[in-house]
Amino acid sequence: MKHSPSRTCARAAFLVALAILALPGRLTAQEARRLFPARELLPHLLAGPRDPATSAKLVGVTDNPTALGDGVEMEVSLGVTLPLYLLAGLTTRDGLVVGVEAAAFARFGLQVLERELVATDWVFAVPFVWHRAEHWFRLRYYHTSSHLGDEYARRFDVDGENFARDGVDVLAYLRPLGTLGLYGGARWDYSVHPEDSGRWTVRAGAQIESTSDDGAVRPFAAVDLQSEQDTDWSPRLHLQVGLWLPKIGGRRALRAVAELLTGPSPLGQFQGLGTTQIALGVCATL
Repeated sequence: MKHSPSRTCARAAFLVALAILALPGRLTAQEARRLFPARELLPHLLAGPRDPATSAKLVGVTDNPTALGDGVEMEVSLGVTLPLYLLAGLTTRDGLVVGVEAAAFARFGLQVLERELVATDWVFAVPFVWHRAEHWFRLRYYHTSSHLGDEYARRFDVDGENFARDGVDVLAYLRPLGTLGLYGGARWDYSVHPEDSGRWTVRAGAQIESTSDDGAVRPFAAVDLQSEQDTDWSPRLHLQVGLWLPKIGGRRALRAVAELLTGPSPLGQFQGLGTTQIALGVCATL
């Protein structure tokens, strides 16, 4: 689906505004109790190809669903997760928080000299997260849409899909051990385009992180598995390993990652087409 330039600019301006809001960090102790509380109150998952994140990755693609063929591509994303208001409780052991999440994921083909934009996926969500001891539970409004790159469309003389989803998802994250987290959930899309698309997505995963905050770097590993009704429940596996880099402003915000993705492509314009990808890059948590 080809969106107008004004709509694309509006989305970009919205993401930038959210990022600017997120940069100042915590307010004073009194203010932080409710309005714009601590960022830790709005947790994020490490693996998941369309979870909001800011990142830059080189991606080696085989079984490429696009017409560019196998080779090296680049994916750049701008994303932010921002807790807005603490509805109840005070800490990550008892808090109930509402926030916003937004991201744009742009995929560029490096198989040709022009470095063509293949597609851009947009994500916007409003999560409610309830913390309970070491665990948390999330209810979230979720929107995603996808735009085919103009350069790609002209080169191959194709029209983009009218791809969009609006839905509600629930997810539970449990920490049975200090270093191990397990999660699972499902999403139901009440509005889908194309209109004959499937409406259900199920998701499960795990992540391992060191509980010690000593040292310059901290290793982690995460795996995410998603199956969608729209792809006849074919599983998409996303494995990510890497290192949290040294703290910036008292918090760990950057991580170096290596990834493996196999299964249906995460690009909305190529929904349902299988692929295998190996990526190296850097991710930031804003």
